[in-house]
Amino acid sequence: MNIKRFRTVSKLLSFSLKLIGAFCIVIILIGIIFTFFIDNVAFIVGFPENSLILFQDSRVTEADHAFTSLIIAPLFLAVYSYILFKGSFLFDHLANGETPFTFDFAESVKWISFLLITFDIILPLLYSLIVNLRADEGFYFNFGLTSSFFIGLILYIVSGVLKYGISLQELSDDTI
Repeated sequence: MNIKRFRTVSKLLSFSLKLIGAFCIVIILIGIIFTFFIDNVAFIVGFPENSLILFQDSRVTEADHAFTSLIIAPLFLAVYSYILFKGSFLFDHLANGETPFTFDFAESVKWISFLLITFDIILPLLYSLIVNLRADEGFYFNFGLTSSFFIGLILYIVSGVLKYGISLQELSDDTI
């Protein structure tokens, strides 16, 4: 394996994740400013078209969805920008030549996986709850999983592999 190329790719990925995270923060700020100072501007939260469960009453209005999106979209972008920055720091460690087989690195990967999984489950439920509280009449319930859930599962497995590698290294060190 070419170490120099690996470090270069890690630097590039770290920079890309930081750039996307900063873009999320800028979108939050611009979106909030535009929403409060310009008429007919709103955040829109898009859910997968093939939701696992979708119940919607026609009496739930677009205003209910717009209000809910104003709350959910900045929260969504803030959490994902945190995940992106945390991931970029992990790539920084790799770019600096540090080993991923440390307990802190494995725990960071595990923490990112929990955030992705938990947030992908909670976001549509929270959205549905806020829409229902805001709506005068009708009901709305949407639940589905996105690729974030499956990426979180893969990262959870990767954190387990890293911890297993740590235990093998400790066993090897003890044997020698």
